[in-house]
Amino acid sequence: MANAQLQVLEIDHINQLLPDTDQALEFYERVYGGKDFRTFRKVFGPYDNFVFKLGSMTVEIFTPGDPEQSFGKQYSRYGANWQAVLWRVPNLEECIETFRSKNIPLVDIELDPDRRWAFTDPRATYFSIQLEDRADWDKTIDPAGIGAEKMVGYTAVVKDGEDAARFFTDLIDGADVVYQEDRPKLHASAIGVKLGESGYTMELLSPTGDGVISDFIDKNKVRIRTATFKVDSLDALSTHFAEHGITLVEGDRTDTLATKPEDNLGVMMQFTE
Repeated sequence: MANAQLQVLEIDHINQLLPDTDQALEFYERVYGGKDFRTFRKVFGPYDNFVFKLGSMTVEIFTPGDPEQSFGKQYSRYGANWQAVLWRVPNLEECIETFRSKNIPLVDIELDPDRRWAFTDPRATYFSIQLEDRADWDKTIDPAGIGAEKMVGYTAVVKDGEDAARFFTDLIDGADVVYQEDRPKLHASAIGVKLGESGYTMELLSPTGDGVISDFIDKNKVRIRTATFKVDSLDALSTHFAEHGITLVEGDRTDTLATKPEDNLGVMMQFTE
């Protein structure tokens, strides 16, 4: 199994860690037109949890209730952030064996029929990745108020983009570098990695000098920076956000717009046509 590679079928959803459930529900319903679909809002004690949809993508929100639990410790250290991304795989047991064959540590492994998942140790995979083989997440498109169609990728900030790209292309079956470019305004370089047959692109940003990305690492260490959503019209999107008192700014990549974290509950959201 030494050369076994992971099949990534899809990104099923992506998670945010935010400070207040009621504030997050109100904000995403009012500003994004999102609804808490299939609804669940669950209070577990250590954390609150709800989901909403942007286009076909489910965004899951966790808010910490116990400062000594994992989410509470993460929030105390990093504040609001993108907590993890969920990759759907064909078979969880085979996925676990692939990671073990590569000596990549996993944590919180659950194989109960109703709780089938495993998480990577983010220190070994640059950020937290949830692995599941269940396919019951709703992928129908609900454009919501912002005209979202789907999530097309996400961005992680790493110290060395080339090392990270080699790690993921070795790990994932069919993964390939699809672009590499300088981002002088960010004092960073960017590498786009196609995540195999999933069709999603993961962007890896690494600093080339002092600037926005080096500041991000200083504050957050290595972590997911943003998700990118495809929308019907960037002009319409700008107008929509302006009506809610939010001015979008140039995103990390050409032809994208983004929220400033301070205008979006502390997390950056990025959009493209």
